[in-house]
Amino acid sequence: MKLFLKRLALIALCFASALLYADSSSRSPNGYVIGNTHGVLVSKTQELIQLLSAEIFQKTGIRVYVDIIDDIAIPPKYPTKQARKEYQSIVYAQLQQPYVVVSLFVQKRKFDLISSSDLQAFLGAKVLDSVYFDYMAPLIPEKEQDITPQRLSAILLNGYAEIADIIASQYAVKFEHNISTNEQGVRSFVRFIMYAMVLILLGLFALAHFSRKSSS
Repeated sequence: MKLFLKRLALIALCFASALLYADSSSRSPNGYVIGNTHGVLVSKTQELIQLLSAEIFQKTGIRVYVDIIDDIAIPPKYPTKQARKEYQSIVYAQLQQPYVVVSLFVQKRKFDLISSSDLQAFLGAKVLDSVYFDYMAPLIPEKEQDITPQRLSAILLNGYAEIADIIASQYAVKFEHNISTNEQGVRSFVRFIMYAMVLILLGLFALAHFSRKSSS
């Protein structure tokens, strides 16, 4: 019985791996954009990424991709960090190095930035983490109704453009199609949100205080 269960578990594991491979192997890049079957990345942002990525490749030989994993399934296809890593290891292994990928798992609202092994000297995990936390994370809305294709596209583009700036600095080139990223602007946005929250809390406190006084 134990041997039967072990074999059954092994067959299930192999079947799941085959499904993952079949699903991910069909995700060939459309230029420098992968996936985006439901148009989460808005057309203007997609056009800019295609244009800028082509320029980056022409001047440096580096391919910069944006991967939008917008498959909707119940339960989600990639619910855990490990599942997302398995997807990336299969799909991105098909990309020609050197490359950088800015990815979004739409159903789980998870962003990720990955670079090939030959770019680790200046685009390693530490640098990419800094790009995410300084240029992308502060723009992620907390409310579900604020998560729109336009907002997600802006977040992706801000991180993507910063990666382009890092590459431009490393290779001492200028990209004509890049947009300016301003970390100070992002931080000002976050500061504005914090001040607004403080003012709202103070207003609620004052309202509660005067309500107690009037009732007494």
